[in-house]
Amino acid sequence: MAIALQKVSRQKQKAETRQKLVDAAAAELASGRSFDTLSLREVAKLAGIAPTSFYRHFHDMEGLGLTLVEQCGEALRKRIHDVLHQASEGRSLIRASVETLFEYFLSNQGMSRMILQESMSRQPEFRRAAERLMQTMSSDLANYLEEEARERGVPLGHARTAADSMVAILFTAGIALLDTPADERDRHVETAILQLRMIMRGAEAMGQT
Repeated sequence: MAIALQKVSRQKQKAETRQKLVDAAAAELASGRSFDTLSLREVAKLAGIAPTSFYRHFHDMEGLGLTLVEQCGEALRKRIHDVLHQASEGRSLIRASVETLFEYFLSNQGMSRMILQESMSRQPEFRRAAERLMQTMSSDLANYLEEEARERGVPLGHARTAADSMVAILFTAGIALLDTPADERDRHVETAILQLRMIMRGAEAMGQT
């Protein structure tokens, strides 16, 4: 029993230290740093561990970066599911999607920029991780759009293509929002909402042909 408890305690401590490394890197990204400027030694020092201990948790900085993308992806997917729940209660899906995700981007600017940067990265692992996130979000959205269209009795054409386009707009417009002056953000949000509505109208029109 005592041995089992010690094992659980060590596992918990290891998980906590691993998360400290993730949080230290995320904090630096939030301050405006780009991930490729972070060093292993710097992150380890910020997390309060010896650099050699870093390797007990990640093989290298790329491994840490992939974990950052994955954790951010989980948070974004949760936001998407929250949006779909709000839409099921009568709130506009499109407006809820734009406003909710843009709020996330503004609150997590460092991570948001990282995901966009890694989606265009020359490093295949980072690029694939960012692409998987967007594809998963598109799949979730396409399934919802098809189900919601059936409930409304409205035929919908090319739901996955429509969802892909909507997610692409949400990401690119959301990241662009970070560099938009505060007094212009409302117009930026309304533009994104209009673009998504145009995609939906197109998908509905194609479903009738």
